[in-house]
Amino acid sequence: MSVMNPAGVLLFLFGLAIVAFPEKLLRMFFLGLLQEGTLSSGGILFYRLIGGFFVFAGLAVAVGM
Repeated sequence: MSVMNPAGVLLFLFGLAIVAFPEKLLRMFFLGLLQEGTLSSGGILFYRLIGGFFVFAGLAVAVGM
């Protein structure tokens, strides 16, 4: 039985957080300087696509593909 790579698991969880909460994470990253509702629906979709990339990359690293 192989062990999952911890870096891949962290990358997967980071991507999952981006997909679930893109606007909250950006506000946290900019130390609360962004107001709520700043991102358009296209901006939210863009960050969710980036998060999806991190999810699949983390999955690939975790299982050793």
